[in-house]
Amino acid sequence: MSQRRSKSTKSSSDTHKEGTPSHPHSHNHSIFHTHSHNDNDHGHDTEGLLQALQGAGDRGSRITLIGLYSNVVLTGAKGIAAWHMNSASLLADAGHSLSDLLGDFVTLFCWKLSRKPPSLHYPYGFSKFETLGTTTVSLMLIAGAVGIAFHSYHLLAQALATSVSTLPPGPLHDLLSQVTSAAQHMPSIGHAHGHAGGVLDPNAAWFAAISVLSKEWLYRITKKVADEEHSPVLYANAIHHRSDAYSSVVALVAILGSWLLPALPLDPIGGMIVSAVILQQGYALLKGAFAELMDAGVSRKTRDKLSRALDPLLSKSAESSHGVPYILAIRDLRAKRMGSVISVDVTADVASTLTVMETSRLEEQITHRLREARKEISEVRVRFCPVEVEIDS
Repeated sequence: MSQRRSKSTKSSSDTHKEGTPSHPHSHNHSIFHTHSHNDNDHGHDTEGLLQALQGAGDRGSRITLIGLYSNVVLTGAKGIAAWHMNSASLLADAGHSLSDLLGDFVTLFCWKLSRKPPSLHYPYGFSKFETLGTTTVSLMLIAGAVGIAFHSYHLLAQALATSVSTLPPGPLHDLLSQVTSAAQHMPSIGHAHGHAGGVLDPNAAWFAAISVLSKEWLYRITKKVADEEHSPVLYANAIHHRSDAYSSVVALVAILGSWLLPALPLDPIGGMIVSAVILQQGYALLKGAFAELMDAGVSRKTRDKLSRALDPLLSKSAESSHGVPYILAIRDLRAKRMGSVISVDVTADVASTLTVMETSRLEEQITHRLREARKEISEVRVRFCPVEVEIDS
């Protein structure tokens, strides 16, 4: 029967994702060694952004540019059509597309910056700029939801004002009077009209319908790339596209409803419902981005998957039949997400008799198995704790 006694001696080792640019690195080897990398600084973010705007670059840049150019066309077309066709809903929708256009610029900038290699001042890389971009886009979503809510509330108050004058005195009359009077003292965010006294042209519905189809298509192709690249900022931008599709649906229903059933306030009611949906999406994105900024750990499901990936290396013996040393126990496994990548810290018990070469080979095995479990792992830091193993004969 064997007994194990832990010593205070410890080790750490850093490994970096395959495919990242190589940098000069130094080794300080003892029986339990330290392995560190020193990175050179790189300054080409402006050049990379200009190349992205010119259509050069990776998939994330290209998909964002498609959305950016589409938003330029949609914003201009909806704005001009809304003004000439006297559609307040379509004009508000054009304003939301403008915020989506600004979100594309934020996404493109943060995406390109997050892809830079580590530098002297940012030795852990620029991945968190994706998280910063996600935070910005989520705040824009929340602001857009508030704008749509205010706009819809003002339209609802205007629609109810006519009904209030025809109601007899009573609780309902008093309630509607308070609603309409409160609207007069609130800022009319996103509240716009076409030509004064103009009649709504139902052909404005065509522009809203085209916007719905275009934005849903942009959402799907952007989300596909975001999932494949594990990019939170691209995913946030995809959600921004879908929120614009929602607002276009409201504009479409409002235009058709005002044309077919002018007595019903369909526009403001639908607008307030959509604003609540967009607000929920923005809050969910902001909550996740804030957790990443605070270095929150990955989900329990991800952590369990990483732990199971190391199970084949666990053994009570010091080394395998192939000469690869096994881990005696996993003391701790921590992981955090940084933008589109994951950083992992592992603390493992190993036999105190292991050599530097054996611990190095074991470190490579740990890194390999973790990256097989999750492809987006960029860095694995391993700390070995030596344990004396006494075997009773």
